[in-house]
Amino acid sequence: MSQSAAPAYTPEVLASLASELEHAGELCDRLEMLVTQLVRASRGEPLEIALHEAQTLDVLTQHLAALATFTRKLSTQAESGHYDLTDAVAGVTLGDLAKRLAKATRESEAFAAQASGDLDLF
Repeated sequence: MSQSAAPAYTPEVLASLASELEHAGELCDRLEMLVTQLVRASRGEPLEIALHEAQTLDVLTQHLAALATFTRKLSTQAESGHYDLTDAVAGVTLGDLAKRLAKATRESEAFAAQASGDLDLF
C-alpha cells in the first residue's frame, strides 16, 4: 500500500539540496588531498597525468560549490514565491557554468512569455 508523503516546502527542499551539494564538495576536497599526496609521491611521466587529474578534481569541487551557491540563493528566494534567476546566476563564479545556467534562465523566460500568450512575430 502506498502512503502519500507530507507536502514538501520548496525553500527547505532547495536548502537541503544545497547542503548535499556542499557535502559532496567537502568529500571532493578530501579526495583532492589524497590525489595531491599521490601526485607528490609519484615520479616521472605519470606525474603530469596525475597533476592533470588533480586539477580536474579541483574543477569538480568548484563546480559543486557553485551549484550549492546557486541552489542556496534559490532557496532564500523561494520563500517569496518569486525566483530571480539572474540574481542567482550572478553568484556563480565559474564562467562556463554561469553561462549555461544563464542560458537556461533565458530559455525558461522565453518559454514563460510564450506560455503567457504573448504575440510572437517572425
